[in-house]
Amino acid sequence: MLTLYKAEDDNFTRWISEKMERMVVAHQIIDVDQNTDLPDAIDRQNLPVLTDSHERWETKEAISHFLEELHQDLKFSQRMQSDTCHIDPDNPEECL
Repeated sequence: MLTLYKAEDDNFTRWISEKMERMVVAHQIIDVDQNTDLPDAIDRQNLPVLTDSHERWETKEAISHFLEELHQDLKFSQRMQSDTCHIDPDNPEECL
């Protein structure tokens, strides 16, 4: 699951949120204030930070690149799946 830690709601953090919603990926968004406990590896000064609990993306460029690459991977995966059935002409009750 992806987790976005953000301190403010700006155009970039809204773009991240919308992108994850459109991709239908499991995610959570944590609005950080002075009382929010952050994982040790995340510094308030570097927000927004996107993490999957194994890796972290801390710059706008890194976050954008990761999400665009993930989006392309998901689109490719969806194209490889098919919900169609090609009927076997010799046995119309079976898909090929």
